[in-house]
Amino acid sequence: AGPNNAAQDSCVTGSLKGVEEGQLVFVIMADYMDYDLDATDIAAAQDQTMQHRMLGGGYTNMDNEYDQGYGMEPGSMMSQNMPDQVANFLREFQYWIHRDVYVQNNQGGYEPDASVRQEKLNEIQTCYEYKFSKFSEGFYKDESWPHADAVSQLVEGDEVFLMLYKELYFRHLYSKLGPNITLEQRMESWENYTSLFDRIFSDDDDDNNLDRLDLPLPWLWDMVDEFVYQFTDFCRFRTKDLKKRSAAEVEAMAQNPKVWDSMQVMATLNRMVALSEINSILSDDKKEPEANKLHTALGSEIGIAHVQLVLGYYALVSMCRMHCSCGDYWTALKCIENLDFKGSNSDQVPVYMRVTSCYIALYYYMGFSLMMMRRYTDSVRTMTGVLMYLYRTQHLTRPYQYEQLNKRSEQMYKLIAMCINLCPQRNVEDIVMQHLQDKYSDQVGRLGRGDEAMYEELFAYAGPKFFYPGHPNYEDPSNPVNAKDISLTLNQQWTVFKGDMQQQQKLPVIRSYLKLYTTISTAKLGSFAEMPEERLRAQILALKHKSTGRLKTTKAGTAPLDGEIMSSSIVDFYLEKELVHIADSRLQPTFVHYFTNHISKLESLVSDLKVRVG
Repeated sequence: AGPNNAAQDSCVTGSLKGVEEGQLVFVIMADYMDYDLDATDIAAAQDQTMQHRMLGGGYTNMDNEYDQGYGMEPGSMMSQNMPDQVANFLREFQYWIHRDVYVQNNQGGYEPDASVRQEKLNEIQTCYEYKFSKFSEGFYKDESWPHADAVSQLVEGDEVFLMLYKELYFRHLYSKLGPNITLEQRMESWENYTSLFDRIFSDDDDDNNLDRLDLPLPWLWDMVDEFVYQFTDFCRFRTKDLKKRSAAEVEAMAQNPKVWDSMQVMATLNRMVALSEINSILSDDKKEPEANKLHTALGSEIGIAHVQLVLGYYALVSMCRMHCSCGDYWTALKCIENLDFKGSNSDQVPVYMRVTSCYIALYYYMGFSLMMMRRYTDSVRTMTGVLMYLYRTQHLTRPYQYEQLNKRSEQMYKLIAMCINLCPQRNVEDIVMQHLQDKYSDQVGRLGRGDEAMYEELFAYAGPKFFYPGHPNYEDPSNPVNAKDISLTLNQQWTVFKGDMQQQQKLPVIRSYLKLYTTISTAKLGSFAEMPEERLRAQILALKHKSTGRLKTTKAGTAPLDGEIMSSSIVDFYLEKELVHIADSRLQPTFVHYFTNHISKLESLVSDLKVRVG
């Protein structure tokens, strides 16, 4: 089908003077390495040139547009309750959503134009990431955006645009009201999400407006991520302090059990995965990396087909989050086993890395799941990779993401601190260790002494927000047994972790003495550790057991669950009758990091002196 330019132009009834149509240059990142990333390549993979453009590196007239109302004449808006600037922005937004990317070729047919499509995605991303936030701060800082019913006449009842608008409307509402958002608003948001996803994955071939729908990756990720966030928030809403809810609210939740129901949400994500066929594409890429089906499909598919493929991919990441927050860690890692991790195709940037928040969320939930499965070494390695990425690209972080990314970084640092105390490791990045010593020295010291209260505090702060996936007893909200069951369910994850931690309380002492000897009798070691010899032998076996598990190696594959059974201990030993034999595991000292750190400090001092002298 050819372009319908007349219909397309009818979406815009006002002048769009003052809107720059800047071009965004994309750079393909080559030679990707998951834990050794070049900042320039990262910036290209993350579309950071867009950020530069939005923050003043090529988009200089935004403030003028904001002040002048995008060229609209004052008072020309249909609704007197909506500022002219906002109305014109929504019209512009609608125009780019439905912008046709097909152009006529020399043969008289129509084909998609890559430059026109890229321009469309760039402008949608600018409207989504920058302009919507700017108008939110300017006009709706302390109130909600106009409801979709008030916007409907302005956009001539455009259903597709209104569903996308409501997605942003409710997200803004959640950010402003938080826990105070009403039940009616929560239920309306659920209806909009289900309608939006059903429409996107429908088989209606006659929907021309939907066929042209093409959205940038950050919006598609935020859409799925917000969907899961609102679900977990509703789970806490219906289970926490249920007796404080009004009778009307309790009755409404009881009569609408499918609204934000766990099985319904999971079914929606599974449907997105199934209809996009993303798992089969990823599985084929793992079997035949040269085929590169995923990135070929991403490069060739446009419009709704591209949106479906990307949503299916991000649904896998969100399923990992849901299973992890429910305490099902094996399933959390199983559902992402086919993702394009390092090794599946090193010539392409993994899709999860193209959106910063997706990359961080994926590795955070992966790292936590590995920690709860006692794979402490793999957990540290996973979270260290994303922390090093954040360290190298902190100057490129978008301002509105800084607070969220900073909190997530703190959570991962504290999880790493617990993992290192439970399973000491050699190959931890010096930057990570230095940060722990500089910022969390007191907490790390208390962990080293086996302070259970410190473990509980860090676990509560750094762990994900667990939720109760079931429905409470709506017929008797004041039932104390009901509340007790929910509380026990939420605290179960800490109970499991605490049990493993308590079993290892004496192991650091034994490990520290083993590092001093090559051979030592159990009687002598028992006297040092202040425990009977029989109990010592049990503790030695426990040390061997706790330090042996599945460990990811280069031969084991790229999936999170892959690995080989081996020891992760820094002390290798075996027990022969009444003697403990310890292998010499001392490493040759290296001074590379010592000198590089001091060179860096010297350069910093020299720079400060130059500033003061200047």
